[in-house]
Amino acid sequence: MSSARPLTTPDGRLALRLLEEAGDDGLTVADMRREGLQMPAQALYEVELAGHSLERKAGRTRLRPADAPPPKPFEMPPKVRLVPRS
Repeated sequence: MSSARPLTTPDGRLALRLLEEAGDDGLTVADMRREGLQMPAQALYEVELAGHSLERKAGRTRLRPADAPPPKPFEMPPKVRLVPRS
């Protein structure tokens, strides 16, 4: 990704390399820990801050393909007003 900034920590660089190697299969947090990441969530956050888009589904994280359509925005469920019974 050309607009991405360089990663500054070894964990961030390792997380990006693991995600690139995993391809479409993605990785679980357990996979990342097995590969030596002490704090996988923090490393993934750094990857996102550097400008790489991530996709999370069914407990797995992968790099979002450049040609993928943008994700649908989150819609808040309608608010329900509770009315006390008389």
